[in-house]
Amino acid sequence: MIKAWEILEKKKTKDYKIFSIWEERAKNPRNGAIRDLVILDFPEWISVIPVTAGGDVVMVRQYRHGVNEVLLEIPGGLMDKDDPSPETAARRELREETGYTADAFTLIGSLYPQPAVQSNRYHIFLAENAVKTGDTAFDEGEDLETVLIPLREIPRLIETGEIRHAMVVTAFYYLALHRGELGDG
Repeated sequence: MIKAWEILEKKKTKDYKIFSIWEERAKNPRNGAIRDLVILDFPEWISVIPVTAGGDVVMVRQYRHGVNEVLLEIPGGLMDKDDPSPETAARRELREETGYTADAFTLIGSLYPQPAVQSNRYHIFLAENAVKTGDTAFDEGEDLETVLIPLREIPRLIETGEIRHAMVVTAFYYLALHRGELGDG
């Protein structure tokens, strides 16, 4: 039976605004080997699939420095320290990034984005009957354009590569599971 490794030492080596780097020394219970590991410690991540009463998804186009491209995504971001829950963060991110709100938020998935090196979880929410209720309130490093995309167009946009952010594709997979559109669901 596979067991968790024993953490022998753990220290924070760097602290950035959006994550910290931890170095750990751990012991493999199978053979006793000692390994030095690096962990990226992020806050929890959230994203929202906001769907209007008319069946459009409220999406954003956003510049992503890591790939030097503007990508088509759903609203999302990091949980703030003062967010009491992932749903609170999801509601905040939707409002800040798009000016939209919704009454009903449903958690449709929680998973680990990259458990080999990251410590956080990623929470996906469906926000139904989203409506524009205010202005955007971008963070200092954000510059987004809100776009409405018919939900029925999403599979084609994924297939053609217009949507190519892996976490956004994962979110739409969870939406299909939630709606019973895959397998015997």
